[in-house]
Amino acid sequence: MLAYLHRHINSVWLCLVALVLGLLLLFPDWLTRDSISAYLAGLGSGALLVYLLMCVTRSLLMIPVTPFVLAGAVTFPDLLVLVFGISLAGIVVGAFLIYSFPALGGYDRLLEERYPAKIALLKKNMHGNRSFWIIAGWSIFPLVPTDLICYVAGMVRLPFRKVVGPLLVGEIPLVTIYVYLGSEFGDWLRI
Repeated sequence: MLAYLHRHINSVWLCLVALVLGLLLLFPDWLTRDSISAYLAGLGSGALLVYLLMCVTRSLLMIPVTPFVLAGAVTFPDLLVLVFGISLAGIVVGAFLIYSFPALGGYDRLLEERYPAKIALLKKNMHGNRSFWIIAGWSIFPLVPTDLICYVAGMVRLPFRKVVGPLLVGEIPLVTIYVYLGSEFGDWLRI
């Protein structure tokens, strides 16, 4: 069963997304601000645990971190420092998972098919002193997938300790901006 799930994780994920979207079309009241607020209030402190688990596992599904940081800042306006820390922990854990297990869910094939020229260029440039600046620069640019650089770093066997530092150098400013924007957007929603 686990081998089947491993081979077809994208299909299972797509079916779950389709099911949820279908349910939301049938029951649109499930996705209102009041219903989400009531659900999170019902979870109590468990809401923060759910948020933590979502941030840590999002990279397995190649979901960008941006919506999670923004949602965390909107949902937990009194815990912005904790949202910041959880977001960074999710980025590091996600980077480690992509770095260590690039074949999980067939993402290695997906990335190589989608970005063949970028991966070849990154592989060539990842050796030497430039790797720090390549990873940091890639991580700070919000329009490119950070998971891709972690995947390539794992492929070229760059030690993870040389990946996590520049990754955080690039991601800390972005996460800071996203937390701020999320809290401002949350304040606007609560007016």
